[in-house]
Amino acid sequence: MLKSILNKLLMVFYFIIGALLLEAVTFNILNFGTMPEYFWLNFVIIAFIAVLVYIIPNFTAQYVIYTIILFVQTVFIYINYSLYMVYGDLFSMEMINFVGEAAMAMTSSFIYVSVLLKLIAVFLIIAIIGYLFLTICRKSKIQLKQHFSVFSVIIMLSLQCFSSAYFFSTRNAILNISSIEQDNYVESDTFLMESNLLKNKSYAKFGTYGYFLNMVVNRLSGLHGKMKQATIDYFKNGQTYSSSDVFGVDEGNNVIVIMMESLEWFGFGDGSYSPKVDNLSPEITPNVYSIIYGDDYLDDVANENLANDALISTNYFSKAKTNMSEGIGILGNYPIGTDLSDIAYRHYINGANLFGYSLPNMLKQGGLNYTTSYVHSNVITFYNRNLTHHNIGFDVVVGKDTIRKDADPNGELLYSGDDLKWDHWENEGVYAKNALNYIVPQNYQQKPFYTFYLNVSSHGSYQDENNLYDKDVLKYRDYIKFGEENCTVDDLGYYHFDKTLLTRNKTEQDFYSNWYKTIIKSYAPDVLDELLNYECGVKGLDDAIGEIVNKLKTSYYSDGSSVYDKTTMVFYSDHYTYYDSLSNRVKGFPTEDFSSVELNTVPMIISSPGLKKQNATNNYKYLVNQEFCSAYDIVPTVLDLLGISFNKNVYVGSSIFDDSVPKFTLNNKQYKMTIYYSITGGIFSHSLYTYDFNTFVALDPRVGQDTLNLFKQEAYKTLVKINYLNILNNYQLYNQID
Repeated sequence: MLKSILNKLLMVFYFIIGALLLEAVTFNILNFGTMPEYFWLNFVIIAFIAVLVYIIPNFTAQYVIYTIILFVQTVFIYINYSLYMVYGDLFSMEMINFVGEAAMAMTSSFIYVSVLLKLIAVFLIIAIIGYLFLTICRKSKIQLKQHFSVFSVIIMLSLQCFSSAYFFSTRNAILNISSIEQDNYVESDTFLMESNLLKNKSYAKFGTYGYFLNMVVNRLSGLHGKMKQATIDYFKNGQTYSSSDVFGVDEGNNVIVIMMESLEWFGFGDGSYSPKVDNLSPEITPNVYSIIYGDDYLDDVANENLANDALISTNYFSKAKTNMSEGIGILGNYPIGTDLSDIAYRHYINGANLFGYSLPNMLKQGGLNYTTSYVHSNVITFYNRNLTHHNIGFDVVVGKDTIRKDADPNGELLYSGDDLKWDHWENEGVYAKNALNYIVPQNYQQKPFYTFYLNVSSHGSYQDENNLYDKDVLKYRDYIKFGEENCTVDDLGYYHFDKTLLTRNKTEQDFYSNWYKTIIKSYAPDVLDELLNYECGVKGLDDAIGEIVNKLKTSYYSDGSSVYDKTTMVFYSDHYTYYDSLSNRVKGFPTEDFSSVELNTVPMIISSPGLKKQNATNNYKYLVNQEFCSAYDIVPTVLDLLGISFNKNVYVGSSIFDDSVPKFTLNNKQYKMTIYYSITGGIFSHSLYTYDFNTFVALDPRVGQDTLNLFKQEAYKTLVKINYLNILNNYQLYNQID
């Protein structure tokens, strides 16, 4: 009898043993330990699935289904490892919606061959063991009738009942917390189970099967009334922000926000990645330079008298994918645990305004009546922007696949066919010139406008030279390497080094640009080559900025003033250049470094007519912002400059001019304890990092316990706010807090 029962359960054992072995591999390669803390919770889920498949009487069918599930688990291990190595992130359900985008953006640098081969080997060993078990089961000649004997059915049902009861009783025990407002809520297992905000810690707690089942159950079970009412109360009681030193200095201004793809400070400068004003160079990016230093910067440089016309942030931080940084810069927050497509399109009910707090919607309320436009130099269907962006407040949404001549709705499409394929990116300056009537709407004299522009030219990859040379972005390669004065230009606008300059006494090295002479001293040949390719994209972006600024300066109001003098511009990078680990190699950080603030410090610049006037009379008070800030702070900062009051609770960040943010002292200087929650993993501030509230990385040895305590306190508040915002977005509660 016992032998018969064991034979019948062999396939169940195969699946459970295989799943646990793969779990151990997962935890090992992600450095999460050996097994999840809630091992038995994870185990009963695996057992439940095993017995569920056991219902199928055919042993071969059981083996096939078990093996498919184990194969999917193996694939998830590799996906998680790849995400972890690139971002420090883990897979979550919303990523399924972006499989197509991820596949297009994949390059060979994301393929970890050694890990892939090890996982294939482990899976094959497990599958072979399962096949041996299958052979034993077949030899036992258990008949269908015997397979489902009364005794066997009792065992099967008992196991299922036990597994279900154990899972839900454990889950209910974890969720049985007295108050969602108590101090340790964020550190509790309840928070990990209910939210998707600390993915690494949640995965380490609940394991693969528990991690994913929690997501599924949370979606199916819906929002309980206690949490719904707490969410409504939280936002209704939010403090109204309506004052700072600069509140309203740009009242009534047009607004242009440019999110710069993969931009680094070393792209704007002399090869140094340090975000210092004196590292910026006019040679490669003269248009960005002139925004910061004014139109007369060349004369000023000659006279060693730099007139500073814009604010730059030297401690602007970003660790997020492009669509996330974009969404944050428009909404001031980002849906987590679902995705923007779910919230802004699939769940958009009868045209109801679910995003009244988004920047475009804020600029259309209270009689402001802005024209709002979104322009992207990639196809607009990427990340479903064609489905989402109208619903978050944009009147006009265009990409490379929908842009028309002169912005005429009935005009000819400017791009089609191969031009729309991935990597077939036009020079950014040419694209921006074609899009000017979208970026600066033709009705600008009647209504102020807000435009969000996203470039793609500096995206990467930067290694595949043969493919890259098919891109118009590389027309500047020789321009950057040798300087404009040493190049000729062909009919297609490509720069070529003028070899007639070479003589017996002159080699190519004698004609290198100042930029190239600087960086050639610091980097290996492979990095130099990729930097050249990268810089071509940056140069294209600078051209686009030049086209936009020129359009603003040559467009006038009836009183003769230029549109430029009435326009606030914000430039910010979505993330560092993670493609080909270029930033890691340039900055000197290992590829597995996810905790460094310096690695993720990227450009942010504000050109504000009001701040310019303030600087002229206040000794450049706002010239350089050294406070830690991020994309979360962009919407509140723009609203602050425009003098528009807002509910502070609906934005994760705060205005960079908000002095009410708690401060800490480091090296006899005071800094704001602003918090950045990375959707791709980790919580950061000026000098601290954690991903689980157990391990804290102090990026400065002088950080004391008081600073650490303040960091934890502000991080708790931020995560509670983000959790409320998820509920606000996911359950369409916004109209209940107006």
